[in-house]
Amino acid sequence: MAKILRVNMTDRTATYEDVPEKYKFLAGRGLTSTVIYDEVDPTCHPLGPNNKLVFAPGIITGTNAPTSGRVSVGGKSPLTGGIKESNAGTAWSQLVARLGIKAIIVEGSPQEDGWWGLHLSKDGAEFFPADKYAGSSLLDFPQSL
Repeated sequence: MAKILRVNMTDRTATYEDVPEKYKFLAGRGLTSTVIYDEVDPTCHPLGPNNKLVFAPGIITGTNAPTSGRVSVGGKSPLTGGIKESNAGTAWSQLVARLGIKAIIVEGSPQEDGWWGLHLSKDGAEFFPADKYAGSSLLDFPQSL
């Protein structure tokens, strides 16, 4: 069964929760926009700690369907103040979907300086210090951290 991974940057916790019934048939753009509509105060500052960033694989991502490795990323737009979504094709979305993750919701704001990464696995999610990777290319990252 698919889960939602909620990542709290304030206290650096990552917890899985069941997918609410109203999100059961949503994915990609529909899911990112619905989560932002439901959970983000429309008067909050887009670059502030009350906005959220939602990553949602497409409805057939994680299957063997050709070109199905799509992910939508949405949040409150700093340009328009409305809900905005971007879509990309990537192998990462296939891996996320195969882990049974319907969406990753990033919320909160770090309380101290520094960079943090998040390692996802079938057993859960774990933060790791990532200062040494700041400004690096993806090619600089080890395959397994």
